[in-house]
Amino acid sequence: MGLDGIISPVLGNLSSLRVLDLSSNYLTGIIPPQLGQLPNLWILLLHQNHLQGTIPPALSACRSLYFLALSYNQLHGSIPPELSFIRSLKYLYLGGNNLTGTIPPSLKNLSALVVLDLANNELDGHISPELGMLSHLQTIYLFGNSLSGAIPSTFHSVRAINLSQMGLDGTNSPVLGSLSSLRSLDLSFNNLTGTIPPHLGQLPNLQILDLAGNQLQGIIPPALSACRSLYLLSLTFNQLHGSIPPELTLLTSLKYLYMGGNSLTGTIPPSFKNLSALVRLDLALNNLSGNIPPELGILTDLEYLSLWGNQLSGNIPNSLGNCSSLKELYLNTNQLGGTVPMELGRLKLLTKIYLHTNQLVSDSSNTLALAFLNAPTNCSHLQEIDVKINYFTGILAPTIGQLSSNLNYFALSANMISGSIPQQIVNLTNLTYLGLENNLLSGNIPSGINRFRELEELHLGGNKLEGSIPSEISHMQHLGLLNLSHNQLSGKIPDSLCSSQQLRRLLLQHNKLSGEIPVSLEGCQKLELLDLSYNKLGGKIPGEVIASLKNLQFYLNISWNSLEGPLPQEMSKIVMALAIDISGNKLTGVIPISLGDCTALEHLNLSHNTFEGPIPHSLSKLKNLQEMDLSFNNLSGQIPEGGLFQNRTVVTFFMGNPGLCGPKHYSLPPCPNLTQGKHSLLKKVVLSVVGTIGFVLCCFIIVILWRHKLSRQLVRSSSFIFQGNYPKFSYQDLFIATSGFDESNLLGVGNFGSVYKGMLRDGKIIAIKNLNLQNEEALKSFKRECKMLGRIRHRNLIRIMSAFFYPDLKGLVLEFAYNGSLEKHLHPERDGEGFCKLGLSECLSIAVDVAHGMEYLHHDCPLQIVHCDLKPSNVLLDANMTALVTDFGISRLTSTNSTDSLSTTTFALKGSIGYIAPEYGLGGNVSIYGDVYSYGILILEMVTRRRPSDDMFVGDMSLHKWVRSAFPNRLAEIVDRELLSDVNENMEDNKCLLSFIHVGLLCSSESSRERPSMSDVAKALVSLKPSLMGAAAASNLTPTISELLEKCNPTETLASDSSTF
Repeated sequence: MGLDGIISPVLGNLSSLRVLDLSSNYLTGIIPPQLGQLPNLWILLLHQNHLQGTIPPALSACRSLYFLALSYNQLHGSIPPELSFIRSLKYLYLGGNNLTGTIPPSLKNLSALVVLDLANNELDGHISPELGMLSHLQTIYLFGNSLSGAIPSTFHSVRAINLSQMGLDGTNSPVLGSLSSLRSLDLSFNNLTGTIPPHLGQLPNLQILDLAGNQLQGIIPPALSACRSLYLLSLTFNQLHGSIPPELTLLTSLKYLYMGGNSLTGTIPPSFKNLSALVRLDLALNNLSGNIPPELGILTDLEYLSLWGNQLSGNIPNSLGNCSSLKELYLNTNQLGGTVPMELGRLKLLTKIYLHTNQLVSDSSNTLALAFLNAPTNCSHLQEIDVKINYFTGILAPTIGQLSSNLNYFALSANMISGSIPQQIVNLTNLTYLGLENNLLSGNIPSGINRFRELEELHLGGNKLEGSIPSEISHMQHLGLLNLSHNQLSGKIPDSLCSSQQLRRLLLQHNKLSGEIPVSLEGCQKLELLDLSYNKLGGKIPGEVIASLKNLQFYLNISWNSLEGPLPQEMSKIVMALAIDISGNKLTGVIPISLGDCTALEHLNLSHNTFEGPIPHSLSKLKNLQEMDLSFNNLSGQIPEGGLFQNRTVVTFFMGNPGLCGPKHYSLPPCPNLTQGKHSLLKKVVLSVVGTIGFVLCCFIIVILWRHKLSRQLVRSSSFIFQGNYPKFSYQDLFIATSGFDESNLLGVGNFGSVYKGMLRDGKIIAIKNLNLQNEEALKSFKRECKMLGRIRHRNLIRIMSAFFYPDLKGLVLEFAYNGSLEKHLHPERDGEGFCKLGLSECLSIAVDVAHGMEYLHHDCPLQIVHCDLKPSNVLLDANMTALVTDFGISRLTSTNSTDSLSTTTFALKGSIGYIAPEYGLGGNVSIYGDVYSYGILILEMVTRRRPSDDMFVGDMSLHKWVRSAFPNRLAEIVDRELLSDVNENMEDNKCLLSFIHVGLLCSSESSRERPSMSDVAKALVSLKPSLMGAAAASNLTPTISELLEKCNPTETLASDSSTF
């Protein structure tokens, strides 16, 4: 009725009142004790209001009362024992309040009581055995309290017991089997253990049995089939095992069967067809296998079918299209294959269909990616479609815009859908979620996208979309997540992007976006995650934007752009961020001390910039910091102490900062003694003044001498190191070949130096590597090692033509690789222009070439060499796409050690982050198995097109672990889409790719003892190459790979031939 206010005490004067019903209103205040003055009152209904206070004991004076309902208010205090004086009371409803204390034993005196509802309070203590004396009690609801104890054995007349959510523990009482009148038993969501007692089958009248959410074990007792009146059986979320008893199909009255969330095995019994009354069937989250029985199509009353999270295989039966009442269908996360039957389009009442994470494919006779979706245009009630992580190919038809106008969730991600996004998709105006990421979609983002008025999440990342980001996105007022990453989008970031005040996650990384970071992003004040990395953004980092990111909870990533200027002081405002990555830019200045205010920070990456000055001591106070990278800057001074800086495995954090000093375990020079007295300081000041004057005079003399020296140097004869018939290059030759080492000829800059392209007078193209040699020992080592490297020859190693040694130029002359580095082909920067598409055959050939080259260095070379920096940028490709390993032995040239083998030598850690073997970070000795690890990572990178330093690999996750988690049955989640489409459905190609990945995983094993040698790897991969030419040639595939597995880990076996992806 909508009444509010308080209950008037004046009502107590209506002495003849028999029924008082004030239920379902907005009444407040207390229950007036004056209501106890109504001696003729039969019914008092005050439930579903906002009444407070205690239950007045005065109500016990209403001796004629037989129906009292005070439930769902805000009453507190204990249950008055005086209520037991109302001997006529039959129905007592006190549930849904805040009552405390115990159940009064005196309630046993309510001998006429039929219903007792004390549910959803805060009662504790034991279930009073005295309640068993209530001989007429039929229904007892005690759920949602903290009671304990057993069900009284004298409840012979009780028909309904609900003791759910009470924290009961122990086993089910045998007494339950003797309650012959019981029709409903709900013990769900307690802590019951043991097995389901078979004596429950002795309850012939039982209609509802709910044991869900306990810790029950054992099998489902077939004896339950004797409960022929049962229409609801819920055993979900226990620890039951074994198969589904076929006897359950004798329960022909069953309408609701819930057995999900257990460990049931075996198949789904075809005899389920006998459960003709079944409305809801839930077998999800078990270990069921085999096919989905076509007989389920007989269940025409079935509205809900949930089989997800099992190991079901085979095809989706066409007969499911006969389940005319079906509203929700969940078959996801299985191993189902084949096409989706068109018959599902007959399910006119269907609202939700989940088929994701299977092995479903498109109809080969149809160019449409999701042909079955043309049928569900008749399903006018469809609200949710999820078919992500399958193998659908083809294009999206324009008819996709004719799907149900009620559709709000549409997920097609992680398939192989190609073509453009049809313009008609914007007709789905009620969508709240659209997921098309990780496909092969191309073209522009459709115009009119602002018609998605209700859209909250837009996932278009991981495709080949081009053009600019439509400014129309700003009109999507409910948009909370925008993922356009890993595409080929260009142009500027729209200024109006933050018109949607709800935007919380913005992912634009790995595109070709240019211009500056728009200041208007400061309007995205609810951002929790911002990733603009791997674009072409320039200019300064706007302090206004950084200051607005107060709600950033996850990470800020603007790495690998061309950002300039200092790091804004406003970085200290991002106090909740877990990770900040600003690496790979052109940032200058000092690292702000205020970064130490980012107290939640766990990961910080400022590497590959030009920061200078000392490392702020404030960073050592970041207690949550787990990972930090400050490498390749111009930092100087002493490494701070405390915090993460105490970790001795963080050597790589400081590489490439020649001005840093610190303890020996950082492989840095020691810091000078700074504890000089005041006299010493004054002396230094005086000397520095005198020295400055002298310096000015000397500079003039040095310039004159330098010009004279340079003129002589440009015409002097070669200063070379190799002896015999090696080409000899003068300084003048190298200078002219590179146009004076002009930047236009710069091919790249690495850990060991810079590489220039040069053209000799005869037109021959060469590569000139100028090495960084910092000290006298390194210079001596360079001369000594060059003589040995000159003797190394192999078809898969870059040929060292000569070496040179001049005061300001020391390095190697190498043959030129016309097809550039493997890195450029795996991660092209400009539309793939000038780079080859690497299919499985090309990847395997490159891997074999690299394996042969590494095998030679490790086992056949006159001087055993450990590479220490094997990665895609150090694998070059000649005009015939033959792979050439480069930079081998460079670690020796730049090291002060000079033993005949580096397999047992420990020296300053060399290598690149992500490719370095784990044992190196723990201070382990350098060995050939460190190169094997790098080689394994290289294979995994070729297959996934993901760098090991990808921003998705945070915390404990790594490229190896990511691939391993999907191997061998879920490779569609990790294999590059183009590579996967290249394999198609050829079984031999599938086997070859599977074995190729397995070799990569073995080589990148955490333990060096589990890695194979490069000789074994080369032999195994050579056996894979013929498999791409036909089945006959692949006959020797398995034995060779198996042999490799046995050498690495005898307990590991290759996935069976039936494994597909």
